[in-house]
Amino acid sequence: MKESVIFARTSPEQKLVIVDACQKLSHCVAVIGDGVNDSPAIKKADIGIAMGLIGTEVAKDAADIVLLDDDFSNIVKGIKRGRVIFDTLKRIVGYNLTSNIPELLPVLGVVIFQFPIPLTTILMLCIDCGTNIYPNICFSFEPGSL
Repeated sequence: MKESVIFARTSPEQKLVIVDACQKLSHCVAVIGDGVNDSPAIKKADIGIAMGLIGTEVAKDAADIVLLDDDFSNIVKGIKRGRVIFDTLKRIVGYNLTSNIPELLPVLGVVIFQFPIPLTTILMLCIDCGTNIYPNICFSFEPGSL
């Protein structure tokens, strides 16, 4: 089996057949195009990429990503940067979920065991924002590993 295959000079119908066949094999399919005839395949693909400088408006509307300078190396840079952002968001969400458990326990005690309310909702939100904002800012400025 070939590791990668590149098709060139294909018709719009052939592009759709190629995208369908690859998706049936459970592959993640990216289609790069710039014209009106590319737009159906760009729309159907998992990742549709259109050219920003030479691309038509139809192709740009159908695409998930628009290359503003038509440089293919920016696709790799964008994927790496997106992974860094996703990892940062996972760290922030994980921190917030684990740090908010002590704040969640009194609320569960109120609901389940009918304890008196220890803090008002507004006071709990103020404590939450005051204690979580600085660690979250630090997480967001932490350099990611590419």
